[in-house]
Amino acid sequence: MFAGGCKGVFALQNLMWAAFGASALIVALALAAVLLRLRGTLGSVQELLDTTNEEMKETLPDVRQAIGNVNDITANVNIGLRTTGTGLAAVGRGISAAAHGARVAGRSLFRSVLGG
Repeated sequence: MFAGGCKGVFALQNLMWAAFGASALIVALALAAVLLRLRGTLGSVQELLDTTNEEMKETLPDVRQAIGNVNDITANVNIGLRTTGTGLAAVGRGISAAAHGARVAGRSLFRSVLGG
C-alpha cells in the first residue's frame, strides 16, 4: 500500500514540475513581448531625441545672435535711462535753485516794501 502511494506522490510531483515549467514558459513569453514593445518605444524616443538635437544645432546660432541683440538693446536702454536720470536730476536741481531764488527774491521784496 505504501508503494502505491509513493507512485502517486511521484506523479503529483511530476505534474507540479510540469506546471512550474509551463508557468515559467508563459512568464518568459510575456516578458519577451513586453521587452519587444519597450524596444519599439525606446526606438521612437531615440529618433525623436536625434531630430530634436539636430534642430537645436541648427537654431542655436540664431538664438545666440538674438541674445547678443537683446544684450545690445539692454545696454542701450540702460544708457538712455542713466542719461534721463541724470537729466531729471539736473532739472530737479534747477527747479530747486529756482524755488530758492524765488523765495530769496520774495523775502527781499517783502522787506523792501515793508521796511522801505
